[in-house]
Amino acid sequence: MSFFSVQTLNTLVNYLILSITVIVVAVPEGLPLAVTISLAYSVMQMKKENNLVRRLDASETMGGANEICTDKTGTLTKNQMTVQAIYIDKQVVSGRPRNFAELKSQELLTQGVLFNCSARIERNLAGNYEPRGNCTEQGLIRYLQEVRVPAHDIIRQKDDKILQTIPFNSRRKRACTAVQLGETVRVFLKGAPEIVIEHCRFFIDA
Repeated sequence: MSFFSVQTLNTLVNYLILSITVIVVAVPEGLPLAVTISLAYSVMQMKKENNLVRRLDASETMGGANEICTDKTGTLTKNQMTVQAIYIDKQVVSGRPRNFAELKSQELLTQGVLFNCSARIERNLAGNYEPRGNCTEQGLIRYLQEVRVPAHDIIRQKDDKILQTIPFNSRRKRACTAVQLGETVRVFLKGAPEIVIEHCRFFIDA
């Protein structure tokens, strides 16, 4: 191997970096820098394993975690909520059913989601329509899109049909929207189950 080769130069540079690192670590003032460098390296390694750490000092704890428990699946990793199943017409429908349009209550469900929400649908860079806004409402709208409901067309026309909107707050624990549908005024209510049920006098099914 020639002494004046690229490989020799790389080896000398690596030795130089290592010697500087040892000197920096040996000096007390350089200890915080050395710790920061090692933590930053750990963060990058964990990122390759899909473990994103926002704070450097948390990398040691997250590196030793085997299980992560959270109350809202998806928000920790992707910041997305995903519908796994719906209960409609006295049955639990899992996944993305092809016969969604044939379900008896699908129209009411669609209107309840799209008319009584603060989320919006925008076109992304690829030209596709994507929901924006509240994570939970995004998940519901995304579900309707995946079962081939023209959510964008419906939500675009909702402003012309909405008569009154009462936004959600922590005291009332519910949100309400009154919509003019032909000659009928339909009121959609969403919120905590115990609050919503108190305002119900009739039920479509169990």
